[in-house]
Amino acid sequence: MRLQLTLVVAMLCAAGVAHAQTSFASKVQLYVDNDHTQVVSPLVRAQADVTPTTNVSAGYVVDIVTSASIDLVTQASAKTIHDVRHQGSLGASHLRGEWTLSGGYVYSTENDYASHGVSAGLERRLFSNNTTLHAGYALSLNKVGRAGDLNFSRDLQVQTLGATWTQILTPTFATQLAYTFASADGYQASPYRFVPVRTARREPAQLWVPESDPLQRYKNAITAGANLYLGSDSSIQGDYRFFVDSWGIMSHTFQLRYLVNFSEKVELRVRNRFYTQSAASFYRGNYGEVMTFMTIDRELGSLWSEMFGFKLGWKVIPTLELEAKSEVFYFSYADFAALSDRTGANIALGATLTY
Repeated sequence: MRLQLTLVVAMLCAAGVAHAQTSFASKVQLYVDNDHTQVVSPLVRAQADVTPTTNVSAGYVVDIVTSASIDLVTQASAKTIHDVRHQGSLGASHLRGEWTLSGGYVYSTENDYASHGVSAGLERRLFSNNTTLHAGYALSLNKVGRAGDLNFSRDLQVQTLGATWTQILTPTFATQLAYTFASADGYQASPYRFVPVRTARREPAQLWVPESDPLQRYKNAITAGANLYLGSDSSIQGDYRFFVDSWGIMSHTFQLRYLVNFSEKVELRVRNRFYTQSAASFYRGNYGEVMTFMTIDRELGSLWSEMFGFKLGWKVIPTLELEAKSEVFYFSYADFAALSDRTGANIALGATLTY
């Protein structure tokens, strides 16, 4: 089972992070939803300043998946799968005056998927650090397989370019503008999904055909955000993201976060996110005939979702911080008969040791 993760975006964003003290973090995350999917993800992450201007980092995460999703209940797929995905990452950044150069590598593998990713970033601080410009590039080389079929092998290459402008306007107000372009070339369907062809949605399938998506996809996203400090103990952050791609999908994302420090040791973050998108041009709720491109991927149809969550951090001692996170979400699918909506939660517990 292929797990879709935003690795490239994470790699691009990491390139702009300033140095921190040497630290080690460990966390366990749990994902559950009413589509009979559960993912348990233990992870560890460490970073260290090897010199006053050079930082290195490493991370490792395991996704332990159990799923009987409606995506798997087709004519040619098992009804329950068990899979384990491993991911390791390395990163480094170097400060030179007002410039920061960074790079990273990510490798992930599971029984039917393998991925190599590299990234590079360059950051420039201007005007007494009130302006920060960042540019990044990431390349992901993926090999798609199918469990139990040694003859099935497909390639997917993804390239991502990103640019960010962060501006401090006043001591309490900052803004950010970001643009991302991504190009995907290769196999982008699921080898486990088969599309029914039938005269009407409730009629028996006349035949099942393998899912087929276009081999090329181009994505554009613009994000605008702002951060306002509300005194010494709290702040509010908001952002809007507009996305459009060559498959005909257009989406809007609105996000609001509130951060408050109850004391020097306890911090609460509250987050709300709303998302809506149109369907891909080749997506149909029902296919009456065989077409060049056919999919039953509900994430390519028209949908909207909302998420609400919180994260609580507790600095037990100056070198040890504990955190607990909980998020609940709801998805509504406008034209997916097998599943009209989906609810679930993300829960995480973690600890960070800094020295």
